[in-house]
Amino acid sequence: MAKFTVDTHLFRELGELLVGRDSTALIELIKNSYDADATEVVVLGRHLDDPEKGLITISDDGTGMTGTQFERGFLRVASRLKDSGDRKSRKLSRRFTGAKGIGRLAAHKLAKLLEVESIPWPFDEEDGSQPNPSDDERLAIDARIDWDAVEKFETLDKIDDSDAVTVQHLPVPSSASSGTVLRLSKLRRRWTKSERARFFAEVQSFDPPAFLTRKLRRSIVEEELLFDEPLVRLASSEGRQFSVRLEGEFASGDDYWRLMEEHASWVIEIRCRPGDPKVHYAIAPTKRTLKDLPNAKPYFADHDHPAAETGPFFDARLFLRKGNLAVTGDQRTWASRSSGVRVYMEGFRVLPYGEPQNDWLKIDADYTRRARTLDTLKNWDLEDLDYPDDKDAALTFFPNNNYFGAVFLVHEHAENMRMLVNREGFVPEGGYDHLTLLVRTGIDLCTRVYASASFLDREARRERRRKARTEATEEPSKLQQDSPASTPSKLGASLREATDVIAKTRAHLISTGQGHEAKDLADKLSGVSKELRAQIDRTDEMISEQSLLRVLASVGTQMSAFVHEIRSLLGASQAVEHALENLAADADLTPEQRRKLKMVLQAIGELRRGLEREASYLTDIVSPDARHRRSRQKLAERFEVASRLIALSAERRGIRIENQIPGSIKSPPMFPAEVTAVFTNLLSNAVKAAGSDGQIRASAHLEDDGSIRLLVQNTGVAVDLPKAESWFLPFESTTAEVDPVLGQGMGLGLPITRRMLDDYGAEIRFVPPATEPFATAVEIKFPGDK
Repeated sequence: MAKFTVDTHLFRELGELLVGRDSTALIELIKNSYDADATEVVVLGRHLDDPEKGLITISDDGTGMTGTQFERGFLRVASRLKDSGDRKSRKLSRRFTGAKGIGRLAAHKLAKLLEVESIPWPFDEEDGSQPNPSDDERLAIDARIDWDAVEKFETLDKIDDSDAVTVQHLPVPSSASSGTVLRLSKLRRRWTKSERARFFAEVQSFDPPAFLTRKLRRSIVEEELLFDEPLVRLASSEGRQFSVRLEGEFASGDDYWRLMEEHASWVIEIRCRPGDPKVHYAIAPTKRTLKDLPNAKPYFADHDHPAAETGPFFDARLFLRKGNLAVTGDQRTWASRSSGVRVYMEGFRVLPYGEPQNDWLKIDADYTRRARTLDTLKNWDLEDLDYPDDKDAALTFFPNNNYFGAVFLVHEHAENMRMLVNREGFVPEGGYDHLTLLVRTGIDLCTRVYASASFLDREARRERRRKARTEATEEPSKLQQDSPASTPSKLGASLREATDVIAKTRAHLISTGQGHEAKDLADKLSGVSKELRAQIDRTDEMISEQSLLRVLASVGTQMSAFVHEIRSLLGASQAVEHALENLAADADLTPEQRRKLKMVLQAIGELRRGLEREASYLTDIVSPDARHRRSRQKLAERFEVASRLIALSAERRGIRIENQIPGSIKSPPMFPAEVTAVFTNLLSNAVKAAGSDGQIRASAHLEDDGSIRLLVQNTGVAVDLPKAESWFLPFESTTAEVDPVLGQGMGLGLPITRRMLDDYGAEIRFVPPATEPFATAVEIKFPGDK
């Protein structure tokens, strides 16, 4: 009689080859512990870089397995054990995460040898609820599966009576705790350093961080949004208690979720439930954002679910982070790896969603093409946002690495979300399409709400400026008559009239024989005339300066858009650098190719660091916080902010910048942007003058009367002190050199600096250097409080 037979290579096909990555295989084994009603799982890794010594153990406190369950469930390929009844666990009524009966073959992906020890929970196998009093003892399972030995046989039916698979039933005391231990040894292969790093990162991220699943802290968002805690697992309160402890080489290092949470700018929450035809959205600014946009408010919206009968239904909590985290080293690597919107099913992460190169929501694709429309909102009525129909609203969109958060699914609410057989991702069909649409809609809605808040903030600032101008122009006719623009013509007319009078008077004196008196009068009036002409020339210079300042002010109105573009370029450079780093780590490159790639990485790194400096400086100067309220500024900190912008030019010239300003010394109440601008102007001049391998030093001390004397010295060419005041006149540039960062001087830096300081009673002047080897020194004296 003909019959089907099964080749032993089936294990390799379903285990080693079908499961996409090692981390997925390990997570599948952890999920088996969850299905067995474990409340705690311990995963231990030892010698993972050595296949012969390597060991992975997964221990849990679940219900374990009886002999029947082990044979019908664990040893039966594609078992239907979890696919019967209500598909829930017996003890805690958890919905099973597995259904295909091949998850346990993930062990084949990781190791050649699998050992199983399991002590069953003492329940009656018929109803699964009560201990079986007829059993005098429980039998534990002690099994061993040697996959290499199994595959030496041609077909499965030839394995019987061999040592490839051995099972022993051992008696255990009735008081013994139930649970299962899996030991995986003889690892399949030696992992490279980059492979191990990626594996650890993926394993450590299998469950969601606590701040995504707990009530939002009031220090982040004050308002109540859609939910306190998202629905992560559909189970009883006891059934939801599940933790995994990673030990040995799996032990996670520091994580920085608290840092990410505190740098969040906006929060997005989405909720949709079976029986509710609407999808609910909440968009809220964080307290960090309210410092910049004090008029921003939470926004709530409902919209029809595109598949209200079938779902999927889910909770989501996402965060938008504007700008870049001011971190380096491990924190920067961790933040880059942890960005993106992840997906969890019954609390277990579904890869590859949310990985750095994964763009499942098409965020980076739309960001790159700079789309001017938010397609998901084109049928929405958003008139209540108090925002005009601005075609450029979508340009406030952020790239993928500025978002982080999670979408939480449970099987019962997402039955049309089918997992791929390799356990990596969902089948791309209707349920998945609806999920991406609903989540992306929340992100687009946040973009629109942020644009509206920014617009209202700009309007409020314009209104404040308009009101200030109105108050300052209560006597417009007088101001118009006395305006600087009319001064030169008035002085010129007066001078001409005076000249005519002088000529007539002189002629009269001569005609009456008073020639000597006429000469004295002419000499005196000539001096007055020269002084008037000098006054006219100075007034013309003032008018030219004011005209140019108005031009610069108009350029400043575009600064916000410019800063946004700088940030966009920074995001693009970070993405390119990250991609190249992955290529350098993973690709099989020749030494010459690796050398050239390293050179490209260095160039991209310099570009990124330059953009970071520019973005940081511009944000510090033009942000509302920089001019929101006057306060006493730590001069050392403001000097450091200005130094970051100048650092690249200084490094290229070999110039060393020293900050010896005591940290305790503070300015009078000033805007942060003003103090930063003062130091930037002084440093840009000092870098240009210091010369190659030069030195710049800033120092300060308190005088007995409470005043502050601040000195900025530089090497290079000395300033001629008797003529030094000329550099404080407009358009007297100290250099004609064009620097790629500092630009070419316009002769306005020092005059503007002096006028800003004048407002606070401070003085600035050139003085002799205090010490060698410095050639030039600028002193600022801030008045004291006494």
